[in-house]
Amino acid sequence: MEKDLFQNISPISLEFVSMLQMEGRKARTACTSLNNNSDFKSRCTSLANSGASKFDYLAEHVLMRDLLLVFVDLAILRGGMKKVSTQAQFALVYLYEMLQGKDMSEQYDLAKLNELATSSRLTDNVNIVMQTSFFPALKGMEDQFILLSILTRLGGNESTIIGSFLNRIASLVVKADATGLDDELKFLTEVAQKVSHPKDIIVNGYVTEVAENDSLELVLAELEELIGLQNIKKNVSDLTNFLKVQKIREEKGLKTTLNSLHAVFMGPPGTGKTTVARMLGRIYKHLGYLEKGHLVETDRVGLVAGYVGQTAIKADEIIKSALGGVLFIDEAYSLAGGSLNDFGNEAIEIVLKRMEDHRREFVVVVAGYPDEMTSFLQTNPGLQSRFNRYFEFDHYDPVALMAIFKLHATKADFVLTPEAEEKLNEILEMAFEKRHKGFGNARVVRNLFEKIVEQQANRIILASQIDKNLLITLTEEDIPEVLKTVKEIIMFDSEE
Repeated sequence: MEKDLFQNISPISLEFVSMLQMEGRKARTACTSLNNNSDFKSRCTSLANSGASKFDYLAEHVLMRDLLLVFVDLAILRGGMKKVSTQAQFALVYLYEMLQGKDMSEQYDLAKLNELATSSRLTDNVNIVMQTSFFPALKGMEDQFILLSILTRLGGNESTIIGSFLNRIASLVVKADATGLDDELKFLTEVAQKVSHPKDIIVNGYVTEVAENDSLELVLAELEELIGLQNIKKNVSDLTNFLKVQKIREEKGLKTTLNSLHAVFMGPPGTGKTTVARMLGRIYKHLGYLEKGHLVETDRVGLVAGYVGQTAIKADEIIKSALGGVLFIDEAYSLAGGSLNDFGNEAIEIVLKRMEDHRREFVVVVAGYPDEMTSFLQTNPGLQSRFNRYFEFDHYDPVALMAIFKLHATKADFVLTPEAEEKLNEILEMAFEKRHKGFGNARVVRNLFEKIVEQQANRIILASQIDKNLLITLTEEDIPEVLKTVKEIIMFDSEE
């Protein structure tokens, strides 16, 4: 029988237990403090995954969930939890008990702790902890430290304490049986990265961060690669050159003529407004006008609450998350023009006030259909005075729509036969000709691409032999019937 990998490891040392006790106590104290914070309670509840938000989560639940991530990643590194060292497994159980208020160091002497660590009960307890759902994370946050994400929004010393706790425990357990592998350094680096740059979470909003290796040259190159949008590319290029010169003047002690960076994006859906807004944030960062350059996307739902007193809280939360970056408000016109009992106008006033309170700290981009946005800006004098940059996005023509489709196809390893391209082009030309202001442009192409790929799958699944060429080729048979497809496109966009 193969010997257990860790049977010859030294017993749990007093130094190891002392370090666990010290770190666990600090983390427990921080959690207790957070549990008395009403803002933490509210934030925690709103971030629980659907179906679980009614539970009264404590900070200990969230931290234990984050701590478990460290051990799951460690198990992956070692090739399974059974191959994780006895010390590391003991640390997981010890800290689990500590976060529940039970200090095993006070209950047992060192000899008893070693007995617990080397008995079969350790494996049983580890399995219990590993299978417990402490806090259900929102979709897209499964591999992130949720507690740190919450704390970045709340401020306070707890963020530093919890971040240090996760880093130190990760270091402690991975080095308990260190083998000097490069993977161990990568493991600790990834933990440190998630600790130092916690992913922000916004309910009814979406955050796009700027990559660490990003640069102005990279943004401008990506801008030029965008399909169509020639006038937008020129507008952004002109703005970039203007901002560069203003920075040079500032550095030489000359006066600058920098006006507001807030902007209005006017155009139909699916024409790249959000993409360009992300690029603007990156450009502003690299030129020194914004600290972070990230983009926070939201809309009326993310800003307006349904009862008195809550719109201010909701809007402030979104705005706070956008400080240092760009707040992108889609279909901004929906904030105005409601009934007397509507709180959209309150949200507008809050946004305008924060634009003044946090001048130069963030940029607001409002977007929507041209006519509606024109009317929206006329509803409030403050809007007209704060937005003086206008970007007009137009529908993609059939050539651009086909180029977008081919880009999707190339990225997914598909090619069109000439006959398939001809039939697809007929759909795109007819859909463009019959378009209305709600025509989805790039969204239409994406949906059509997905439908065509599904039809190709239905065709080839019956083939006696499926080779690579069959898998990558989209034929005329895969392209849906022209008139029916165009009708569905137009009807779908009308409903949107």
